Amino acid sequence: MEGDAVTIRDVAKLAGVAVSTASRALGNGSASAKTRLKVQQAAEALHFVPNQAAKQLTSGKSNIVAIVATEEPDFVFHDAFISGVVSQLATSFASAHLLPFLVLTQPHDAKGFLKLLNGSGAAGAVIVSFHYTKTFADAVKEYGKPVVFVGHPHVSMHYPYVDVDSYQGGYAAGELFAKHGRKRIAIVEGPTDMLTPQLRTEGIVDAARQFGCEIIGTVPGEYSIEHGERGMREILEKHPEVDAVFAHSDDIAAGVYRTLHTAGKRVPEDVSVIGFDNFQTAGVLNPGLTTLAQPLPAMAEAATGMLVERLETGEWKRRAVLFPARLVERESV
Repeated sequence: MEGDAVTIRDVAKLAGVAVSTASRALGNGSASAKTRLKVQQAAEALHFVPNQAAKQLTSGKSNIVAIVATEEPDFVFHDAFISGVVSQLATSFASAHLLPFLVLTQPHDAKGFLKLLNGSGAAGAVIVSFHYTKTFADAVKEYGKPVVFVGHPHVSMHYPYVDVDSYQGGYAAGELFAKHGRKRIAIVEGPTDMLTPQLRTEGIVDAARQFGCEIIGTVPGEYSIEHGERGMREILEKHPEVDAVFAHSDDIAAGVYRTLHTAGKRVPEDVSVIGFDNFQTAGVLNPGLTTLAQPLPAMAEAATGMLVERLETGEWKRRAVLFPARLVERESV
């Protein structure tokens, strides 16, 4: 399509929807969150800017807001947290008469991040997944427009954010393990280049110290079932005496379950498991997974509200919104 102007028909064809559906999805019309995201992804791939947005850019105003995930595209749509937040944000933005523009970049592609953001004409951005590097942090600063993070940004990045209290959640997990007599705790962690996993680990480490438990091993990695499987295998090889596992996500916990089952270990009789998220996975595992709940709709609404306040008033009315991690007890402890 090089050399030709991209039209809404091109976007509709790539997304596999009708032109009218694509138009509604890119505007404030009725469209499901799934369809809206599919059309936005097609628009991004074709570098398409809607006519309405172009007119607003000409006038110096824009109701476009970017939703940014610095992840592999396949991971974005398979990860329950990111896909859930993106869906909730799309709904929340539409209610606020804002046009969401999905920006997906490789975890360390700072140049691509800036190119997409600047090309979108977005008045501001919500970053829902961020792997820290100084280069990427500098790119966010260079963008220069209002930015809100969903998830605590790196300590060196002083941006407004919305998050669940990961430290408190980690502490609650350790306290519950201790209450049930578990003494040898392993942690299958999330990525080391994100602050949230560090806070979850700090919470359970402090709880273990407080209640006389021992952290016998930690295995960092991605928020995935595969990492849960690999991490649990490594823990069992080095520490077969483990009697409790704190998984930094429900998907990780699902992988932990698989490895424990293969090894002939019973949950919770032999090993207790606690996850984090309380998404669909937690309820379908057998036994049901005890986990820490993240209130995605409330988090998306708070992030939207913070950005709208900044765009309308020129000031940040709130710099941080922290939700408690609610302990949901099932049968895995």
